[in-house]
Amino acid sequence: MTAARRVFLLGGAGLALAGCFDSPCEEENPAQKGFLDGLRALAKPALASNNPLQVEEAAQQSVALADKVGGFAGWCGTLTRIEGNAQTVAVTVDVGRQVSLYAFNDWALALAGSLADLFSTRSRETPPPGLSDSAIAALKTLRLGERVLLSGRMGEIAGSGVFDLSRLFGKSDADHRQFLLAPRFVARIEALTASKNK
Repeated sequence: MTAARRVFLLGGAGLALAGCFDSPCEEENPAQKGFLDGLRALAKPALASNNPLQVEEAAQQSVALADKVGGFAGWCGTLTRIEGNAQTVAVTVDVGRQVSLYAFNDWALALAGSLADLFSTRSRETPPPGLSDSAIAALKTLRLGERVLLSGRMGEIAGSGVFDLSRLFGKSDADHRQFLLAPRFVARIEALTASKNK
């Protein structure tokens, strides 16, 4: 009986320790890890410098870094927000510590009360929706806080004639600092599945 109790206690402690040393899922995909490391490398020195010009430059370089990512596949994240219904869905997925992707299908809502589209030099064609039909179908089977694997394109839905919500040009120093602390990028999500790793 004592041996069984000892095995139970040691086994439980071993599982708890294994959980502590478990690497975050975003580090399992080299492309995702590289993107997140790049964001940290830009943000950390800029925020430490306390120089508004350096902070602004780092924010612009972060957006440029996201542009270079283009398509992504097999990224791991946590589903943190689902809003709207099947036609007007908007989701936020955390893909790193305080780094999230935002995708939405409700164009009227995105532009409501905004004159940003008047200043756009892009075409007036309707941009593609932020979530594919298969991604919307997958959302119906997922829970908030659940780990997911996702594929898509960075910035894709911020296309023709729609103000890109990830752009920071012309913003204040406080806006740039907030962005560097918790960047949120617009993305198109093609595929979304529950992650097998818990």
